[in-house]
Amino acid sequence: IESHTFYTLYGHLSAASIENIEIGMIYKKGALLGTLGSSAENGNYAPHLHFQIIDNIATNFGDYPGVCSEADLQFYLKNCPDPNLLLKIQF
Repeated sequence: IESHTFYTLYGHLSAASIENIEIGMIYKKGALLGTLGSSAENGNYAPHLHFQIIDNIATNFGDYPGVCSEADLQFYLKNCPDPNLLLKIQF
């Protein structure tokens, strides 16, 4: 992992908690990145985190699709590997 550049998406955070984030900021392990947004900020969905790993962000800036059509599924499965490769959550 150390030799590979990838991007991460942290979706559904509160707008207030991320207003001072800048590109290139470095966070130490365990540091607070943001707080969950309320259901009002997230389209009336319950507060949750959408974590996504992205290999090639292409021309996207500031956001990246968190869902895709079935026609684009194979591309996104390849370009967005399983986030548990980093998170290592035990189910």
